[in-house]
Amino acid sequence: MRLVLVSASPRRRALLKKLGLKFSVRRPETPEKIRDAHFKKDLARTALAKINSVPFRPEEALIACDTIVVCRGRVLGKPRGIKQAAEFLRLLSGRRHAVYSCLALKYQHGGPAVVRHKIAVTKVYFRGISPAEIKAYVRSGAPYDKAGGYGIQDSLFARKICGCYYNVMGLPVSVLIDMLKAVKNKEK
Repeated sequence: MRLVLVSASPRRRALLKKLGLKFSVRRPETPEKIRDAHFKKDLARTALAKINSVPFRPEEALIACDTIVVCRGRVLGKPRGIKQAAEFLRLLSGRRHAVYSCLALKYQHGGPAVVRHKIAVTKVYFRGISPAEIKAYVRSGAPYDKAGGYGIQDSLFARKICGCYYNVMGLPVSVLIDMLKAVKNKEK
């Protein structure tokens, strides 16, 4: 079975390479709209829409994922500019927040296509971030393609993480491995 990553994320590609997996990439054509009050449903809907937005062949397994940050009941997606990136970091400063990712997998094994999805959650605790640190990080350009306006791999803000580190990067690797093992076991 050939793996296909349905994502434009360079971090997801890097993580799959790190796992030693061979895969191709298809870019999804779906908007990402997550509402505060319904973020888990919207997160799953978005991941499933991504996986269904590209062509599928029976010999493939498609992987799609969507990631958000939730702090104080507010969903923080990718910041739309300098002001919003700084606002996100001020909100996260000195607080605990949660990173949610919905991983979707589509495959076919002797029947109709099967689509599975699972939501992973990681709690992240930030230390207090000074205004100078926020300004420097925002100016670096790092926040703009990342949920919550930060990358765990390129910031020094986290003082503690409870859960999958890779989930915070945008791909819950342990969930992915479990899902791929389940597919492999069905092939036997």
